[in-house]
Amino acid sequence: MTAVISLEARMDLLSECVNIGLGRAAEALNRMCDSHVRLSAPEIRVMNRPTLTAATAGRCPSLCEGVFLPFVGPMMGMTALAFAHGDAAQLVAGLTAAMGIENPSEAMRDDTLREVGNVILVGVLGAMGTMLGLHVTYQPLSTAKSLDPLLAVADSCRTVTLYVRAHFTLERFMVAGDILVVLAQDGFDALMAAIDAAILDQAG
Repeated sequence: MTAVISLEARMDLLSECVNIGLGRAAEALNRMCDSHVRLSAPEIRVMNRPTLTAATAGRCPSLCEGVFLPFVGPMMGMTALAFAHGDAAQLVAGLTAAMGIENPSEAMRDDTLREVGNVILVGVLGAMGTMLGLHVTYQPLSTAKSLDPLLAVADSCRTVTLYVRAHFTLERFMVAGDILVVLAQDGFDALMAAIDAAILDQAG
């Protein structure tokens, strides 16, 4: 008889993976800027393409600082770290100030945001890969002033989106960002199968 695994149990394990990844990312950012950084993910949802459009419509065009990381492997798709302009500026200002840089150039600002995106996105996907045995290969990182690159991937094939609302605490700053992971349907099915296997293994 096949065990029935609830959506709640699946989301609990997925949340555990994401939070472990965010914890590792926070440690890396701590070392990068020699300042305490805390990351938390109070909201994780699974959405289809129309729901993704509705969710981003409420935050665009204000949400238009995006770092994008495509990946291939058992899970194939793209992940993005996105901020409202003000939050991105505040985060970069806090990080560069912690590194002793008071007036960063535009190029340094972009590099800092890209590095933050790389650390967080690789941290989250890496934790999922380690815990669930779904290792992926990362493609070149890019940035944009909108979520169009992610939405284009979502349009290109049948996809499912993991939406993570993350909060960043850096000294006195409270900054909110969105982590979105767009997976091809086959990749999402592989993720769910790996989660189910991990839950059954823990129960056994």
